[in-house]
Amino acid sequence: MRRSVGVVSATLVLGVTARASASPLLDTFGPVGGNAGVQGVVSGPGAASTYFNPAMLSEADDELLLGYAVLSEQIGVTLDGRRGGEVPLVVGDRDVIGADGQPIANDSVPTQWLEQGCPAGTAAGECPSPGFSPRRRQRAGSSGKTRTYLALGIVKPLVKDRLTIGAYGMLPLSSFTTVRGFYNDEREALFSNSLHPELYGDRMTALSAAFGGAFKLLPSLSVGASVGLSLANGVRSTTYVRDTTDYDALLLNNSVSTQIDVSPNVGVRWRPDGAVRFGAVMRPPSSFKLDTAVDAALPSGTESGTRRQETYHYVPWRVGVGAEIDAIRRGRYTLSATASLTYAFWSTYEDRHGQRPSFYGADYAWSDTMSGALGVRHVYGRARGFVDLSFVPSPVPRQTGRSNYVDNDRVGLALGGDVEIQVAGARIRPGLSLFAQRLVPRYVRKDDALVRDELPDDAVLGATRDAVPGARGLQTNNPGWPGFASAGYLWGGTLTLSVPL
Repeated sequence: MRRSVGVVSATLVLGVTARASASPLLDTFGPVGGNAGVQGVVSGPGAASTYFNPAMLSEADDELLLGYAVLSEQIGVTLDGRRGGEVPLVVGDRDVIGADGQPIANDSVPTQWLEQGCPAGTAAGECPSPGFSPRRRQRAGSSGKTRTYLALGIVKPLVKDRLTIGAYGMLPLSSFTTVRGFYNDEREALFSNSLHPELYGDRMTALSAAFGGAFKLLPSLSVGASVGLSLANGVRSTTYVRDTTDYDALLLNNSVSTQIDVSPNVGVRWRPDGAVRFGAVMRPPSSFKLDTAVDAALPSGTESGTRRQETYHYVPWRVGVGAEIDAIRRGRYTLSATASLTYAFWSTYEDRHGQRPSFYGADYAWSDTMSGALGVRHVYGRARGFVDLSFVPSPVPRQTGRSNYVDNDRVGLALGGDVEIQVAGARIRPGLSLFAQRLVPRYVRKDDALVRDELPDDAVLGATRDAVPGARGLQTNNPGWPGFASAGYLWGGTLTLSVPL
């Protein structure tokens, strides 16, 4: 009965409290609107500067920004064929004892159950009703999605040439702020039995909004600050388990609360002369925490409760710097060169189960990364354009052991522009941008000695104390064993309309 309560508790991921917010969506997509490209820390002052460097709001034109954005995530994960390592059917009887005299963990199931399922019945090799449905490897991958967003922004001075405020956000037009939990080891075999790209997927639906302002300390120096917003929900679930084999009979009460949390960004902008510009920004870590609280009561009079904490949309400390220099000025034409660097402290990362990758050993701790971008900006009269090249290294080490964090280095190209025109006497600035990022192919082969053996060699049958047939060597349902490869693309674009205020 107590195990059944645990199953109910784990199934009902309902109790939630959260804190946030930065935006993995904004960090991946880059600024929308203006001439910032992917280097919003130093280039293209506009509404998006509210998030990417709020100090640059002091140089932005008064505007109302509307945008339609598309982001397609096409990341493939290919698994090597299994070459043995089967967890035998006898494990399903739950009568296997380890060397310590205790039953082995019941979070392992026969490999055949995963591949073929286990029909309901009473014959040998069958399961109690309603049976066990198959979970074939990599049949439930989470990539291959194209999402659309509405981008909104506004910039308005409160004190001319001194204090400017702004707001900016991207709102998913379909799935709004979704979260999806998965394990990065053999435990995921019990759920999707698939590998999932770690830094994409549900992270691309995070609520992404920022409000802030810039204050001009000197004609050449501005500072700014903004706060990112996020919704936080609190739910406590109380259940009465009438029948541990029929959850349709479950009685359930929920208590729900909602709040808004904030997280600050700070930036600085320095223009020593009209042709040279510098920018810097610092963003603290943030995440969307889910604290699951479930209380369950059984007809036997037993009550039990549990709490679980999950971490979604985690973004670490990031420090960005950049420089922009006007290299050519000829009449109405200006060409500028732009470069920026971002240092991200990914060594503090927490996965969706609130677990740091160092859980799997020091060799599997994530690394801090330095990403960079180079580009040019063109301005001719009222027309502007940009081209940027970027490189974002993966913080994930080779996954030769138990863990299966899927991530790749990214090489990107972004280009776009806008132009100011007059329509019916009103000035508007339509714009278009496109980008593509290649996730560099990556392959890893597991080291069998570092993968969890789900059936120890010295295991015996509880009833007879005989050795378990098929226990010698490695038995594992780890979906990433014996190896896997990943590669793919992120691509998309935006249509924007900026209306001067």
